[in-house]
Amino acid sequence: MGLWVLEPASDEPVPGTVHLQREHEKRIINTDHLKHGKGRHANLVLVPQPSDSPNDPLNWSQAAKWYQAIFLSMGTGLMAGTHNFVNPANALMAKLFHTSISTISRSVSIVLLTLGASAVATSPAARIWGKRPVFLVSNLIAILGYGIVISDTKSLVSLYVGRAIHGLGIAALEYLVSSSVGDLFFVHERGMHLAIWHYALSGGNSIGQVIATQIVAAQGWPWAFKYAMIIFAAYTVILFFTCPETTYNRPAQLNTDIKELLEDSNLKSQPHAVELESRSPVYERKKTYWQSLRVYNGRFSDESLLRAFITPWSAYLLPAVSWTAYSYGCSVAFAASFSVALAQVFAKPPYYFTTSQVGLTVLSAFVGATLGNIFPGPFSDWLVKYMSRKNNGIYEPEFRIPLTVPSFVLGLMGFWGFGWSLDAKAHWIAPVFFFGLATFAGSIQSLISNAYLLDCHRAHAQDGYAAVTICRGLFSFLITMVINDWISKEGVKDVYFWIGMLHGISCLWGMVLYVYGKRVSVLECSDTSSHTTSESC
Repeated sequence: MGLWVLEPASDEPVPGTVHLQREHEKRIINTDHLKHGKGRHANLVLVPQPSDSPNDPLNWSQAAKWYQAIFLSMGTGLMAGTHNFVNPANALMAKLFHTSISTISRSVSIVLLTLGASAVATSPAARIWGKRPVFLVSNLIAILGYGIVISDTKSLVSLYVGRAIHGLGIAALEYLVSSSVGDLFFVHERGMHLAIWHYALSGGNSIGQVIATQIVAAQGWPWAFKYAMIIFAAYTVILFFTCPETTYNRPAQLNTDIKELLEDSNLKSQPHAVELESRSPVYERKKTYWQSLRVYNGRFSDESLLRAFITPWSAYLLPAVSWTAYSYGCSVAFAASFSVALAQVFAKPPYYFTTSQVGLTVLSAFVGATLGNIFPGPFSDWLVKYMSRKNNGIYEPEFRIPLTVPSFVLGLMGFWGFGWSLDAKAHWIAPVFFFGLATFAGSIQSLISNAYLLDCHRAHAQDGYAAVTICRGLFSFLITMVINDWISKEGVKDVYFWIGMLHGISCLWGMVLYVYGKRVSVLECSDTSSHTTSESC
């Protein structure tokens, strides 16, 4: 294929390659037998193809789709806004507990570690029994964690244990929401909705710290957890009554790929072969509201639980998963490093910031996250449609990757500038600005890599995202465990030089995938076919 995306040597199917535009179909592929978009998207082939069932989430009304996507993203924001939210108050909490900042920071490390570990269990559970029961049970576990934290506000053990349980409960609202986007929307719609989800993730992390530190300064740190517990409980009740299951088993033929279109275009263009035989019957009744509230909707997979536990680990062999795991893991871990380090670098000379002032510096990250999601989400949707037109109507998941170029340049400026300005004792505006710039670049990199994974492996996205979440938890755990001591020993300039280099590697990796991604994907899918289903590749 053109546009510098190299074709594989074999004719094996390539994950994610689809026929998106119909304007070139007369000379390339006949797509008259496939469903297309409406209005200004009438020239787009719907990928994946919806079934004829009214219970298929792809056939829900736009209002229902948007509500569910936005409400689940709000849950992601609540999740992200509470695992790091008291970090700017670590210096104050260290005094109250008569211990060091590093000791308090470990409570955050524990959250991030258990968050990643819980993905090992929640991924197979969601694939077998659906996402709705996993969301509800996970939320109850998170609420229990809040309760343990506030049960004894003078005990570090209570803080550690409660935060560990809290971490187990919040993973579902991070990575299952992104795979829910794949359940609800077509390829050409996902960029914006992934941007909304990712904005909730990165923006929630930032604004949660701003709000929590003001609460800590005014009412004490336990009240931050009390408010979080109340809000999470209310959210769970609303989730139960308004968010039905999005997991849906549609025929494999409806997950359209370019190889099937090429093989079947002549056959499907015949007058009596317009409909795909395996589509759901049109007489299937739509579920009533009360039926949609069922927590258990049967099994969605006949896969054994043991095999389901193993699958996320084999997913690392897929290039899209390994790159996303590294890129997203680094982006979130580096954001966590900022939040843990802020109290250490701004509470001492020449800044002498109070707890409240340290919290307000995170507004820079909130602005960076906002711009970093407003810009690449809709723009990446436009970019893939534009590049598909230039590519004879064929869409490649790699068409989202060019946005790693601005992430590379701005990320190095942000991370290196943050360390340099603090080392030079520059005016506080300088490090705060570079903090926001690094967050902006990290948001772009994280969003684009997640979108690439979803486009390549939608059918098994939650396994891929589980693998990504495990990496993200491990990376964040490690950096929050060492960042305070690392800065004390090496200095903030050297620390953020190396962090910038690690960010640069993720961007360069993406640029290599843009050119060679199709070739490597075919090789890896062939090698891992015994571990994953064909749908995943």
